[in-house]
Amino acid sequence: MGYEMRQVRPDEWRRSRELRLAALKDPVSSVAFVRTYEEEAAFADEVWQERASGVGAQQFVAEDDNGVWAGSLVVLDEAADSLSIVGVYLRPEVRGTGLAEKLFGAALEWVWERVDRVQLWVHEGNLRAQAFYARLGFTRTGKTMPFPLDETQNEYEMELLRP
Repeated sequence: MGYEMRQVRPDEWRRSRELRLAALKDPVSSVAFVRTYEEEAAFADEVWQERASGVGAQQFVAEDDNGVWAGSLVVLDEAADSLSIVGVYLRPEVRGTGLAEKLFGAALEWVWERVDRVQLWVHEGNLRAQAFYARLGFTRTGKTMPFPLDETQNEYEMELLRP
């Protein structure tokens, strides 16, 4: 099956919501996201519409030949000299297939047209994600912060500089 890596359009906010809520129901979400399903399921439609608008953030999706969204990530514009990657998610059935690399490839191509540095935060217990990011060339910066859902746990900042 083939996949297209592309940016989300504003009119696709309902599909974006569906995938995000599926992500938050996934057992790995306890160390992958900083909000709960209950919090985001209660968001008004306007929140989802704003998220999909492309203003201040750009969501990328992996869409299969049947139009099913298999995964996504979001690039946030939070600082003048770098962008942040958040909300990385792949449906369980496509993990380990190389799709994450392709999704990141599309997002990073977009990032490098804008800045020379991209960063993300990863939970100390999310070893699979840490290993994946390291394979892509991300390195730890030395910065840490408490995990918002449980401040006894930490997140590590990782960065990637333009090659």
